[in-house]
Amino acid sequence: MTRRFLRHSHRALRSTLAGGRRESVSVEKTRLLRQGLMGGALVASCLLPWGSVAAESSSDAEKIERLERQGALLQQQLDRQNEVIKELREEVSRATRKSEKKQTEQAKRSEPPVNSHAKETQPRAVPAFASMEATLPAPTEQEILTGTQPAVPITLPQFGGVRFTLWGWLEAATVFRNHNTVNDMLTVFAAIPYPYSPLYKEHEFHGTARQSQISLLAEGDIDSAQRLAAYFQLDFLAVGQESNYLVTNDWPLRLRHAYLTYDNDNWGFHLLAGQEWSMMMPNEVGIVPRKELIPLTINANYLVGYQFTDNMQIRFVKDFDNKLWFGLSLENPATSLAPGIPAIVNGLAINATNTGTGGFLQGVPVTPSVAPDIIEKVAWDPGWGHYELLAIQRFFVDNALCVTAAPTGCTPGTATAKTTVGAGVGGNFLLPVVKKYLEVMGGMFYGRGIGRYGAGALPDVTIAPDGSLTPLTALHAWAGIQFYPWQGLTLFGYAGLEQNSASYFGTFGYGNPAFDNSGCLTPTAMTFATGTSATCVADNKRLVDAKIGFWQDLYKGPMGRFVLGVELEYIKRYAFSGIGGAPSTDDEVAFTSLRYYF
Repeated sequence: MTRRFLRHSHRALRSTLAGGRRESVSVEKTRLLRQGLMGGALVASCLLPWGSVAAESSSDAEKIERLERQGALLQQQLDRQNEVIKELREEVSRATRKSEKKQTEQAKRSEPPVNSHAKETQPRAVPAFASMEATLPAPTEQEILTGTQPAVPITLPQFGGVRFTLWGWLEAATVFRNHNTVNDMLTVFAAIPYPYSPLYKEHEFHGTARQSQISLLAEGDIDSAQRLAAYFQLDFLAVGQESNYLVTNDWPLRLRHAYLTYDNDNWGFHLLAGQEWSMMMPNEVGIVPRKELIPLTINANYLVGYQFTDNMQIRFVKDFDNKLWFGLSLENPATSLAPGIPAIVNGLAINATNTGTGGFLQGVPVTPSVAPDIIEKVAWDPGWGHYELLAIQRFFVDNALCVTAAPTGCTPGTATAKTTVGAGVGGNFLLPVVKKYLEVMGGMFYGRGIGRYGAGALPDVTIAPDGSLTPLTALHAWAGIQFYPWQGLTLFGYAGLEQNSASYFGTFGYGNPAFDNSGCLTPTAMTFATGTSATCVADNKRLVDAKIGFWQDLYKGPMGRFVLGVELEYIKRYAFSGIGGAPSTDDEVAFTSLRYYF
């Protein structure tokens, strides 16, 4: 009977444990079953002596031996139950880890809020099919003000599993410059006028809505780990053939961004193809599109020393647990040429740029190219701050025709395409110094032929004695601070520098001390008539920029955001020394902006 009881208890326990596997029985239930088994074993051990006493013919030795065998059998059965319980616990633990891993992978698909000042926003009600959007983190102040994320997402009807989100802003902005640069909302830092120009004594004031933006995002999930997306962003900063400030103030749409992305969370792999901010641009987190670290300026050209372009590219990114990121980007090339590259130098006729023909590039200057710009980036998000290292390789091409053999020894009548290489290294950082209140950021880049990527637009190359293009050595640096004293107010301050080194021979090159700067400070009838001066070459050596400003919410709610922005800026332009000295000039600029974000 005792054995039947144990067998029955054993079968009941195994049945219960098997059911537990199917139903994910908790460890607490397993503990109670174990206690029940031990109690049953104790009752059985108490009944055993009664059975043995009933056999009066048995000797004491036989009784002891039988009891020992029965005790050993009970111990074996208890050991087996312990093993089963251990297996069940391990299975529960594996199921728990698998569930947590799945939840982690799903969480990775939501881009995390990266600015320390992220604040909750009140989302607009969305249809049931967009319930996944409710799990996305609220966009940060930085992302809303720069337009990379919606203030109040407008979710459009879903088609075939594809979700569409529309957002943007409408702006009424003004700009005032002490010295006229005829630039509208985008300051060309390297073209601030010298006193010889009639623009120097003129002020500039414009009001415009041209910076208004429209963004459209389409997303579709292949499965729980893979996602496809496409993104468009447009503004009105293009110039049409009939654009003017006289009557209609009409300005055509301009393509800012148009790209597609593929993300695989299981592999930690991300692909981007299309027109997007260059990977040279700093990020808030990882190497993630629409998470760029963009200054909060009203000035559409941001800040001297800041690295940015908007390029067609193919970008490959690998992340490791969303903490360490490696990126490689192949980007559309173009060359910023120094002024004064001659048509003939040392018996060589030089062709370094061409004018586009046909309907797509009619009249557009295009420099020759043989390969894309190659950019590498490593980004690290350890939990406090964001850090980047980056590098670039570039290829500069021109075509030289040998006109006379001297002095280069070339064969007259032969043409040769010449290629030179430029490269640079640098980094960026973002530090949440006081969480939710104060952030410090900045970056630096040094190399040869990197001028195109700086907001100051200093040249990449000048001419070399053999007719090739020689890259100019340059330094770009910027720093900023963003302060959030209370909800709805953002204060900012930035400073930046760009500097080129001289490269010259004979009477050619860039920053040549033989160039004439004697007329930069003296206006004449000729300079007033033409806006130029033969006695003011004044190649740019250094640009310096400093600015402060704020954004203040006037309304923030389910209908979007209405904000007021003000920016005050000081810019200094320095020239290389030449005949007549090293002139400099400056400008003071004030911007205002009223924006409605939706």
